Amino acid sequence: MTVPLKCIIIDDEEGGHLVLEHYLKSFSSLSLSASFYNAIQAMEYLHKTPVDLIFLDINMPGITGMDMLEAMPDPPLVVLTTAYSEYALQSYKYQVVDYLVKPIDLPRFTAAIHKVLKRYRPVNTAQPEAPVTAASPSSLMLKVDGEIIRIQLEHITHVQSWGNYVKVHTVDKVYLTPMTTTEIEQKLDKQRFKRIHKSYIIALEHIQKITYGELHLGNGTILPIGNTYRRDLMEHFR
Repeated sequence: MTVPLKCIIIDDEEGGHLVLEHYLKSFSSLSLSASFYNAIQAMEYLHKTPVDLIFLDINMPGITGMDMLEAMPDPPLVVLTTAYSEYALQSYKYQVVDYLVKPIDLPRFTAAIHKVLKRYRPVNTAQPEAPVTAASPSSLMLKVDGEIIRIQLEHITHVQSWGNYVKVHTVDKVYLTPMTTTEIEQKLDKQRFKRIHKSYIIALEHIQKITYGELHLGNGTILPIGNTYRRDLMEHFR
């Protein structure tokens, strides 16, 4: 049995969701995984959960559909949905599957789905092989000053709690993003990052020295080690 393509809807208007959700019920080849009303929530979801297809509205407040595509170097299949036709030419640069102008009728939607199914190529089309451990992500998508930016994990030295935000310290810059320390800890590769204090997460590759109560990074930064985190940190090096 063919596994349905996992798709999501991103649209700031409820009407856009209702129409697409209704049409999707007619296609057993598609499965709606989630719906979002803004690009930021969708990007956070996509960072953790791969999908096969995105139905993406263009005109959304804050981060537009085009902004989101610009921030995704290797997006899944995308069908753009919009009330405006003037973005059609611009959309081709992102190699979208189709461009649907609202109001969208079922025949036009059906034609778009046929294009999707022709374009879709499953990741695993060869004969089954021995399981391979999935590669850990090499970057992190963060909201900074109203934009979604990509930061390479190898550039992060440590993360610092800052009220309702966290400061992400890199080798050459500091980024402030609206997230708790626990939330960003869940996004980071646990083989490369370790919590050392209720307010600090460090990149293991940037450690220079560890003393009883302090941790020294290669750039000269000295951070406290919380008592509840010290044993776990030291176990990592045994």
